[in-house]
Amino acid sequence: MLLTRLTQRLSRQALQHRDATYWFWRLVINGGRSSRALLRPTGADALDAASAQLLAHSRSSAVQDIIAGTTGLPRKKEFLIDLVTYPDGISPNDPLLKVALDEKLLEIVAGYLGLWPCLHSVAAWLNYATEAPPAFSQLWHRDPEDLMLIKVFIYLTDVGEHSGPFTYIPGTQPFGERNASATELAQKKRVADRVMTRVFPKESWKICTGPKHTMILADTVGFHRGGKPETGQRMLITFTYTSAAPLTERAIWLRELPEWASPIQRSAVASLLQPLSRSNES
Repeated sequence: MLLTRLTQRLSRQALQHRDATYWFWRLVINGGRSSRALLRPTGADALDAASAQLLAHSRSSAVQDIIAGTTGLPRKKEFLIDLVTYPDGISPNDPLLKVALDEKLLEIVAGYLGLWPCLHSVAAWLNYATEAPPAFSQLWHRDPEDLMLIKVFIYLTDVGEHSGPFTYIPGTQPFGERNASATELAQKKRVADRVMTRVFPKESWKICTGPKHTMILADTVGFHRGGKPETGQRMLITFTYTSAAPLTERAIWLRELPEWASPIQRSAVASLLQPLSRSNES
């Protein structure tokens, strides 16, 4: 109480500098909490580590050969390269897992879903320009993982209008005000722009451009598409969060529970502690 009274005179004032008062408040009055914050990795720290690894991998000869078309190997999505795979499960200290389990992020997702979320997938993609027409996820679609879900996209490169930005139609998510208008379109697995504009004009689309480290959260049961880069490349991280009873099988599994996990973090990965079934791995 004495320590608190020493700083009460500054109540309702906005400090101009990190002066002695600030450091007294942070390191003396709140010393224990400050040390825990310094010792515990944050989502931002993990994002920096993951970004460095993925950027290095994207510049590797293996990835550049795929972009140049010199590998000779057939691929389902010729415009996309998966930068991470987890055939042996995710390590509890994987930096992407730490980003996905950031507590603030989980709390935001929980606020939308109305329940503590479960992590369903972790991925990182490199999209590059091709001469082929839009296909697969580059066309409008709804995601099938659950009745409601949140997908997070974090750009690792600057994404402008010609870099293939993620695009969304607000209101077409579950219980959205435009959902009824999309009923006929929902019968189609993929929808081209020319068809979509008949129901939802381009002015109603949300085109998500932004600098690297821009984060997008969307319920992708609503209509969306991954953009088709016209020039350059687009690199991003993506996570999917669902309920504990999703409509599709999870895409990842976890080797062991992280020692650093809080209750909401443990809940998010509790269902990932068993290896994937062979049918899901294929």
